[in-house]
Amino acid sequence: MNLSKRGKWLTGIAALIAAYVAFGPKDSDSVEPAKAAARPAAHTTHAVTSTVSVPVARSLLALAHRVVDPTAAGALFATHSWFVAPPPPPPAPEVKPEPPPKPVAPPLPFTYMGSYAPNGAKPVFFLTQGDRVYDVHIGDTLDNTYTVDAFTNGALVFTYKPLNQQQQLMTGGAP
Repeated sequence: MNLSKRGKWLTGIAALIAAYVAFGPKDSDSVEPAKAAARPAAHTTHAVTSTVSVPVARSLLALAHRVVDPTAAGALFATHSWFVAPPPPPPAPEVKPEPPPKPVAPPLPFTYMGSYAPNGAKPVFFLTQGDRVYDVHIGDTLDNTYTVDAFTNGALVFTYKPLNQQQQLMTGGAP
């Protein structure tokens, strides 16, 4: 018999499979056919043929179950991504709104010009605001906004009436 190279390979593989099935390890849950008692020579050929064909049929049946499910074959080349979404940012701390700043009196609109103190009388202070000139004594109120409270340490002390805050205007000396 003249076999091609492919035919020789297939024959060799078939022989190896048959040898493995006949003499290879047996499954613990498989059932072996019962061994027949010694039979006459005429039946021995038939017995040998049936014992060889049962394991071969069993192995072919086992190979038939190894066919992949056609739906699973599509998952073989399915796209996969290694992207892992970053965790969500932590919640922002609750910021309490700062209370509005405490109101502050505006800067004094007056400029000190000078003072006059006649003998034994209360001193008179001369102040300017823009083009207006004021002559004030301690205790006077200017524009219903500022009260002249005192003259101490070379400074006139005013009270801003809307906020009841005191402010000083430096005079540079004693009256």
